[in-house]
Amino acid sequence: MSLTVLFDLDDTLLENDIQPFIQRYFELLANTLAESISPQQFLQAMQHAVYAMLQKQMPAGTLENTFDQVFYPALGVSKQSLKEKIDDFYRTKFPLLKELTRPRSTAIRLIECAFERGWQVVIATNPLFPRTAIEQRLAWAGLPVDQYPYSLVTTYENSHFCKPHPAYFAEILAVLRWPQMPAAMVGNSWEDDILPAEQLGLPTFFLSEQNQPENSASRNPLSKTGALEDVLAWLDTIAQQDGVPSYDGIAAILATLQSTPAALETFSSAFPEELWNQRPEPKEWCFTEILCHLRDVDREVNQERIEMVLKENRPFLPAAMTDGWVEARNCIFENGRTALDGFISARSEILQKLINLNEKDWQRPARHAIFGPTTLKELVGFVATHDRIHINQAWQTIQALT
Repeated sequence: MSLTVLFDLDDTLLENDIQPFIQRYFELLANTLAESISPQQFLQAMQHAVYAMLQKQMPAGTLENTFDQVFYPALGVSKQSLKEKIDDFYRTKFPLLKELTRPRSTAIRLIECAFERGWQVVIATNPLFPRTAIEQRLAWAGLPVDQYPYSLVTTYENSHFCKPHPAYFAEILAVLRWPQMPAAMVGNSWEDDILPAEQLGLPTFFLSEQNQPENSASRNPLSKTGALEDVLAWLDTIAQQDGVPSYDGIAAILATLQSTPAALETFSSAFPEELWNQRPEPKEWCFTEILCHLRDVDREVNQERIEMVLKENRPFLPAAMTDGWVEARNCIFENGRTALDGFISARSEILQKLINLNEKDWQRPARHAIFGPTTLKELVGFVATHDRIHINQAWQTIQALT
């Protein structure tokens, strides 16, 4: 059967002690820029920019955008003014770091077997680096991108979230249109790879020669701990499972809501804007209409319902028939980019209301006109399901037109 499998890179597919590697990486880059920027100023700006990426929880903008908004102002220079030097660094200096790493023959065979089985393979490395830095490390691992048809390699150019946020893993699945097949994560870091992937709902393989951490009792019953040599047999077992992972936990629901605007922004980046308002078929929505629908439902239904449940005791929630809004409001004539920005803004407002709630808040009751007695968790779960439907619709619309 088919399987979507996410692999971490450093100390999973590539032998690389990441902390000494990062230290040497930053030293080389600081030296490259020393004529323009003092090493101390560079390192301070880099630390603040990386921290900003690690803290990012809202969907607006990629990690590259987040980095740029902190790093270059802290240096007092424009990105363009350093571009030539930084590009030269990645061509001539970054390759020197290869000597700190070693390929793993077991990892190469594992990836080859995954493709032989027809699985979707994702390189799910923490996207705190530009594409070239990650692709070079894949080449050092003996797994270059020009030889292996990865479904996705996460980089700071194409990602809106990073590890250890469950939204990082949700964004991967959203960009892959929430595959209707089993999915799994393989990694060596409990905090960055295993725990957040488990929170989303994925079974995981924890690469460790030691016993599982004490807080591992809540792991997926299919999850396992062991050596790299044991991964393929485990993945074969996961591939035989029926259905898809359950994305119905609170962390998974929240991560789905975070990931939807991010994935739609990713879809839009390669979709010609002159096609945004074109319908694939006369009775099917165009991309802009899908964005307007998501924006308006968030603004006029989801926000209001969430506020009512949080403020009132068992409020009654009337039904909302929203599908007709697209035609009635002539959404086909709206500007698609403005609609996308509006959806990102509306969703961010919702996320601000939800992101720090406790378990008791998520269980607050309400009465729905159609579903009867419900809770905030169930209501927001409906939003997440609705998101996944329209992610697929948006992708199919883009594919039909391109």
